[in-house]
Amino acid sequence: MPRQRNGTLSVLVLAGSLVASALLGGVIGGLVVLQFDDSGAGPAPTAASTPTLPLDVTTAVSEAVTRARPAVVRVESATRRTFDVGSGVVISSEGYIVTNAHVVLDTDQLKVVFEDGSERPAVLIGHDYPFNDIAVLQVAPVGLTAIEIGDSAALQPGETVIAIGNPLGELYGSVTVGVVSGVNRSRLLDGVRHDDIIQTDAAVNSGNSGGALVNLAGQLVGIPTTILRQSSTGQSVEGVAFAIPSSRAVDIANRIIAARGPIPRPSLELEHLDLNEEVAARLPALATSTGAVVLTIAQGGVAAAAGIRAGDVITEFGGMAIDARTPLLNALMEHQPGETVKVVLNRNGRIIETEVRLAKRS
Repeated sequence: MPRQRNGTLSVLVLAGSLVASALLGGVIGGLVVLQFDDSGAGPAPTAASTPTLPLDVTTAVSEAVTRARPAVVRVESATRRTFDVGSGVVISSEGYIVTNAHVVLDTDQLKVVFEDGSERPAVLIGHDYPFNDIAVLQVAPVGLTAIEIGDSAALQPGETVIAIGNPLGELYGSVTVGVVSGVNRSRLLDGVRHDDIIQTDAAVNSGNSGGALVNLAGQLVGIPTTILRQSSTGQSVEGVAFAIPSSRAVDIANRIIAARGPIPRPSLELEHLDLNEEVAARLPALATSTGAVVLTIAQGGVAAAAGIRAGDVITEFGGMAIDARTPLLNALMEHQPGETVKVVLNRNGRIIETEVRLAKRS
């Protein structure tokens, strides 16, 4: 389920211009096309000698949904005690389905339901959590419709997009329409800062996670992953959803498929909490307000072997300062398992340097 988790804008304005003419004794209707840009210069009239036909958006949306919807599936995950529903997208006729990792992790059984109501068991090929909220499933590759992949880098604010998924876990193949509200948004997801997030006002709800955000060509341009319901000051928020761009999602999915499992990522074998002003205010005993405070250490792990202790604050990792711009996981994902990396710690105001030989995440 979704977690409570910056293009030239061109607007065409058709205005009827009534020009009174005493000489002609009549009224002449004119068409003016105004185009706005972000230079602040205001509207600039363009030549209207060539008629401009309006786009039938309703028809375009309907056609896009017809193309894309057969590739969007319902993903059911179950354990002995829990049952959850999300969405997924068929990206290959070989049976590969991309979804959000948080939809399918820690489950005992996975099942996929298609547009025609047919069901197939699914296996989890791999994931990249928490570095990317992307996972890949596979089902029997028979009679599948794979979605066409679009160019998410070409998205422009104001462009129409369509979200297709299974909100509330029961409204199969629901379609909502909105616009690209922003591109290249920076968001912190699962402790990792991403600077390529798509913002949209297309309605996204629980169950839409892992589904499709498509353009008017019916091409996949994003994977809805999170919704903003409340601001940092507690104000209610409406119409703000975020999606992972298809460029990153498909790249990660292809790497998972190639590895036949999780992408090899490094691990410090510890639990941590990235600091910010709010967190630091709750932990007044800390000697610094930036960095990543170590919460627990795996006994016998690589962090323990390097002398890192619970309560230490990691202020530098591999020469990168750990702060709000660069959380620890962002710095960590720049390295590979087996590498030896220099770590700078703040231990009760005392600066300590050590080296850690990175483990491979399990």
